[in-house]
Amino acid sequence: MSISPNTLESILGPNLESILAELEEIYPPTNPNPNEKMETIMYKAGQRSVVEWIKTRISEEV
Repeated sequence: MSISPNTLESILGPNLESILAELEEIYPPTNPNPNEKMETIMYKAGQRSVVEWIKTRISEEV
């Protein structure tokens, strides 16, 4: 009897790789647009920096 990954996630919670994949989808790398306000550019950069930090931490663990 095999257990699907979705079943395990509902029991154990999401794993770090699935969270990272979701964050990559929500906060992809973007290039600043000259029409955007500086605050918006900085906010998006801050969101992305968290994703990059998590990626770095995962690669350091391996």
